[in-house]
Amino acid sequence: MTESPSHPVTQSKIAGVALLVAAAVLYFATLDTGLLPRELQGGDLITHQYAQVQARPSNAPGYPLYTMGGWLWFHSWHTVLGWIGNAMPNPIPILSSYSLVWALAALGFLYAILLRLSRSTRWPAGHWPLAFAISVFFAVTYFFWYYATTTEQYSSGVAQTLAIVYFYLRWREDLPTNPCRADRLLLLLAFLCGISLAHLVTVAMIVPPLVIVVLWTQPSLLRRPRMVLGAVTAAALPLLGYIYVYVRGTAHPQWWGAGTWASGNEWFWSFLLTAQGQDELSWGLEPGAPFFGNGFPELIWQELSAPILVVGLIGIALFGRRQTNRQPDPIDARLTFLLYGTLLLYLVLCWVARFGNWFQVILPAYPLILLGLLPVGEWIERRAALVRPGLAVLPLLLLTVAVAWRVDASLPAADSSRRPEDTALIRPALLLDQTLPPGAALFAETDDALGLRYLIDIWGIRSDLQVVSSPQADALLAAGEPVFAASTASALLRSELVLSAPVTVHAQTPDWVMLRSGDPQPDGPPAVTLDRTLGDSIVLAGYSLTHGPDGAPVLHETAPTVDLRLFWRIIEDDGQQTTDDWAISVRPLREGVLVVGADGGPIQRDSVGPVQGLRPFGEIVPGVLVADGYRLPAETPFDGVQVVLYRATEGGFENLAAVEFDVESELEK
Repeated sequence: MTESPSHPVTQSKIAGVALLVAAAVLYFATLDTGLLPRELQGGDLITHQYAQVQARPSNAPGYPLYTMGGWLWFHSWHTVLGWIGNAMPNPIPILSSYSLVWALAALGFLYAILLRLSRSTRWPAGHWPLAFAISVFFAVTYFFWYYATTTEQYSSGVAQTLAIVYFYLRWREDLPTNPCRADRLLLLLAFLCGISLAHLVTVAMIVPPLVIVVLWTQPSLLRRPRMVLGAVTAAALPLLGYIYVYVRGTAHPQWWGAGTWASGNEWFWSFLLTAQGQDELSWGLEPGAPFFGNGFPELIWQELSAPILVVGLIGIALFGRRQTNRQPDPIDARLTFLLYGTLLLYLVLCWVARFGNWFQVILPAYPLILLGLLPVGEWIERRAALVRPGLAVLPLLLLTVAVAWRVDASLPAADSSRRPEDTALIRPALLLDQTLPPGAALFAETDDALGLRYLIDIWGIRSDLQVVSSPQADALLAAGEPVFAASTASALLRSELVLSAPVTVHAQTPDWVMLRSGDPQPDGPPAVTLDRTLGDSIVLAGYSLTHGPDGAPVLHETAPTVDLRLFWRIIEDDGQQTTDDWAISVRPLREGVLVVGADGGPIQRDSVGPVQGLRPFGEIVPGVLVADGYRLPAETPFDGVQVVLYRATEGGFENLAAVEFDVESELEK
């Protein structure tokens, strides 16, 4: 294959733009839109999201430069989307798109490197078909694709590494002809290397080989102290980002996490030392520990395929064997040293930290290996063309097959958009889409609490609310403030309270229970007064009816429901108060007939007593209203409700009373 000499630059640029546009479309279509339950429980992904939204330090040592950039990216787009009409946009794809930008930068640098390395008389602007095909293959490898569409920092680490290789190539080209520009590029290289100190530290694997090839190429640098001092200063500049970590971290002790520190300074130095990372880096050094294990190196050839891995590694050696005036090109020999030296250090890292996240932090090694496909592809192209000119497309055909295989293998796992298993926020969204007073303190089980905190802090839904722990709830109740516990966690909270004063409960909604010290009334009277005496001193004082939550904006398609609050009261009858704990059954009616569900049986919601048994009839103080909540499905219309009080007996059930009342007028409101 040959390139038309009239438009070499135009063709290579068009191919580069096509590469980035296609990758952007692919990544945007598979961008993360939700969260798995386990993702809320911890890990880099959720940590980065909180860091970028709240401008807080990320996981140790803080990733200050990446986090500050992510904060600016998120809030800029969040503001823009708010301006154009979406007052509460989903933050997850906005945060994930920050990784997408870095992934596109990485692909751009990879393509540019391949072009520079493939310039020849036949391809004056670079062998863009091969560069394009190799870049596309890397774009659809699983790890890179996945981290391009989720909130993690690894695509930026790849971009940083490839930027170092690219500007190294630029530096070595300018050194003989433009030494002033070469010096500026050298300072830029030093700065890029220094960024790893305030970002993904393992990117620094490329720094020792880079220093060697730079001094190998220009040993006179060691006799230029001002230049050396400038390079050291440029490399140290990114460390200033840790001022942000110190200022933000010490100002917010609630972000410190698990541990005990006497001061902000003590926390800061502990944070920088990353004890967890040190533990991981010590495991592989145990005497007698095997080199292979825990998936290494199987994951590497599963990702690239064994043939491409072998060809890439061999191909790197071919850079140093290219002929210049019948002699090996020393410049390409140094590139070979740079690539092999970096890969060797990543190999050592895999051994040292093979029980840690090595498969993530060595992601920059993959495109370095793929660079070796270029000289092999050029060699195959030349040899095939000698047999038959049409066979020159053979390396492109082979790469096309590899891309098709990799897309088929990567897509099911790399597609993070609209996953059915992204259920972490569904129930918390329903919990927030209910009547809760401003500034309410919320208590819930761990998964619900994590989801509530995310929706409040990151999504901005009901940002006036706060999620509290049981000790915090205890303090609020002691101060006379109410606490709203999710119904599934209300019994847990009551069991953990250490208050000496009594705490009473009311159903705020079917999902929320209000706890407060003393014996207060619920927040407001019933919308409809009934005053039906059911017997045994029990009175159904009235009810309120509202439409049930739909989980918006997290959910868009939910079955319609109706929330019913019943209000109970106990009357004194000759000084005798009920002592029987009657169960409750609530059933919708249509024209006086029980509404039937999909299973053919009547729809009903049963409870062992008021407020899911937390406020038994026998414990209600006479004259005090108690609110009790039920959620009824509304797919099948109903116009009335039947309430039955019953208890189990040896032979079955015994009803105390059944009362029916019309709700049609309330449903129409």
